[in-house]
Amino acid sequence: MSAQAPRMTRPRSAYQTTLTVASWCALVGVIVACIAWLWPPQLTALVSLQRMDTYKEVTGYVLVGLLAFDLSLALIKRRLVRALWLRTLQLTHRILGIAMLVMLVLHAGFAHAGFLHLTFAITMLVVVAGALLNLLPGDKLASWGQWTTAVHIAAGCLLAALALMHLYFVYTYAS
Repeated sequence: MSAQAPRMTRPRSAYQTTLTVASWCALVGVIVACIAWLWPPQLTALVSLQRMDTYKEVTGYVLVGLLAFDLSLALIKRRLVRALWLRTLQLTHRILGIAMLVMLVLHAGFAHAGFLHLTFAITMLVVVAGALLNLLPGDKLASWGQWTTAVHIAAGCLLAALALMHLYFVYTYAS
């Protein structure tokens, strides 16, 4: 019987801990949003706010702004050379993802119909894929990380296209 040396694990940095916490928060947010999507709560205050045109416009523009800024981070990330900037950008990207999830619920509520079902489902896919990237064990990143990244990026681009389509529909067909 051979004795194996105990495996030394390095302590997690504050950055790694923050990414992990953000990823778990995102997954919990997706679970709560999906449960609320299946069994919509009757929040009369939120429903009355969502009937106001100004509220719809403000939350919609905030969503589009967050999405545009978040997508621009992917382009900015390619240019960064300092690790601190890259880490800050990564944390910002995660926090924006969670903020967009919250804003989508505030903007559309839980009474999705047709087009919004697809947008909601793709948003959940983007958030879950992004969260999984931080939660995958290091030995799985080589195989699963590439697929998860591809799904996250492709779904994010599709989400941006759906947001533009939604803006087109709203301004073309709104009275």
